[in-house]
Amino acid sequence: MSENADAIREICDSIIRRIDRAYVADCGKRNEFPQKLWDMWAESGLLSMGLPEEYGGSGGHLTDIVLALDILHQHGLLLPIAVTNFMSREPLLKHASEEQRQRYLPPTATGESFFSFGITEPDAGTNTFKIKTTAIRQPDGTFLLNGGKTYQTAFVESDNCLLVARTQPYDPAERTKGISLFILDTKLPGISATQMDIGMYLPEKNYTTYFDNVVLPAESLVGVEGQGLKILFDSLNSERLLVAGMNVGQADYVIKRAAEYAKTRAPFDTPIGAYQSIQHPLARAKTYVEAARTMLYKACEAYDRGENAGIEANMVKILSSEAFKMAAEIAMTTFGGAGVDVSQDILPFYIAAQNNMVAPVNNQIVLSFIAEKVLGLPKSY
Repeated sequence: MSENADAIREICDSIIRRIDRAYVADCGKRNEFPQKLWDMWAESGLLSMGLPEEYGGSGGHLTDIVLALDILHQHGLLLPIAVTNFMSREPLLKHASEEQRQRYLPPTATGESFFSFGITEPDAGTNTFKIKTTAIRQPDGTFLLNGGKTYQTAFVESDNCLLVARTQPYDPAERTKGISLFILDTKLPGISATQMDIGMYLPEKNYTTYFDNVVLPAESLVGVEGQGLKILFDSLNSERLLVAGMNVGQADYVIKRAAEYAKTRAPFDTPIGAYQSIQHPLARAKTYVEAARTMLYKACEAYDRGENAGIEANMVKILSSEAFKMAAEIAMTTFGGAGVDVSQDILPFYIAAQNNMVAPVNNQIVLSFIAEKVLGLPKSY
């Protein structure tokens, strides 16, 4: 565990004492950004974790950020936008120019601004190689951006977006080439966005975005043109680990809620928590959560050492999402008919758990990746 663990726990405990689940749940119902919670992340210094001091940060590693997400989500204090903000920093720290780092990173530590992330497209889906959004270099060095993205969390509210686009046409023989990363000012002319109607209790809005001849300055390119795929994985591996921290935290929250309910709910005089049909699934879910948590921090340590943690990050994605789903399902079963009563605050987690089986990447493609890379089976995607 991180040397900063005790300090992080103390900060999180302070936040938990000052804000409750009811506030965050209400923000989710109204699809409204949880500004009070975001401000607490900023004021407490949690947003500055993982950034070197020269960029306005407090140092530390990904493990520290994951620990904060884990602890706060154990109390239902959801902040999904933290994931896109933190994951967008990683490629900037490793591949951006010094000028880019000095300009864009410090405001993310203070909460003055945050990054959204743009990769998913309606037709490409999981197959990032076949994205159609293009950024073509012009004679004056700028890039002309055209296309669109979907499921962009908090795009309109963000100041900048780490955007994935093609700078050369798709070639099946060399599909990994020609993908580039850009820092996109979300207020540039030619950008429009439509809010999506997402059937979840989310504290942030999601958008489908459109880019019509948007002029990107030459300095918006991150790293080397056409070689963005390797840079991209610095974002995606950290994303898997950050989301896993949210998964295990939320799983613990619903298990705790279900156990408390099972101790008092007694339609036939005996508390339903005495029944093995409730006990065993709850115990199994808790066991899976702790297994996922153990592997999560092992993977984070490998990532923080600079190792290629791609396999571990994907395994953690599988474990944590399945553990969360297992926990949410038995919580719904424990609450019975009351589980669909929104006021009980169990249904939102049930929906989120199912969603996290396919987001930020579906478990089927993750299993195929593990089968290929770990077991040596033929590539299937």
